[in-house]
Amino acid sequence: MAQPVYGSGGEPIEVMPVVVLFQVFPARPSSIPDIRDFVRRCLAESPLTEDGNRQVGETVFRALLDAAGPSGSIQVAFRIFPEHVEVDVLHSELQPHSELQPPGESAAPAPAAGGQGGQISAPGASFVRLGEDGQPANFADWMSVALRREGLTQEAAARLLGVSVKTVSRWVGGATEPRLRDLRRIQEVFGEIPLQ
Repeated sequence: MAQPVYGSGGEPIEVMPVVVLFQVFPARPSSIPDIRDFVRRCLAESPLTEDGNRQVGETVFRALLDAAGPSGSIQVAFRIFPEHVEVDVLHSELQPHSELQPPGESAAPAPAAGGQGGQISAPGASFVRLGEDGQPANFADWMSVALRREGLTQEAAARLLGVSVKTVSRWVGGATEPRLRDLRRIQEVFGEIPLQ
């Protein structure tokens, strides 16, 4: 059994175990499945219930949208305590360094990086899991359904989303997918976020 530790005022100091896990991802929508897998692996170690883990996962995604930029990288960091979990989602203009962080691996412990942080208290959003029963198979199908549901033309959607008509056309045609910052605007306009 460990001996108690006392501070300078004679008060006992509580030493609490913490697990720190982090990984850096490119700030692109194609990183979302990797980020989701990383979050799931981290939450497998958490003391939260299954519902708590689901809520943290969705909150991390909302924070990811808040932290997203047109370029650079996103760092997701978890601090797992015996009774709770803390999460940081940070955006940096720097590209991830593959020599420092091989794909698919996480490191621990590490200090939080500087940059713009996503807020964990972001308002709720509806998440559409692409490819699940009754859901569109991919983003292009989801975008087509969303436009029909809202009664929008590609031109009207482009104005609402702040992108070109060509961009919306390429999304609907499956030629490209939106950037992370575009996904945030899609959430604001359609109230849903399609996840792969």
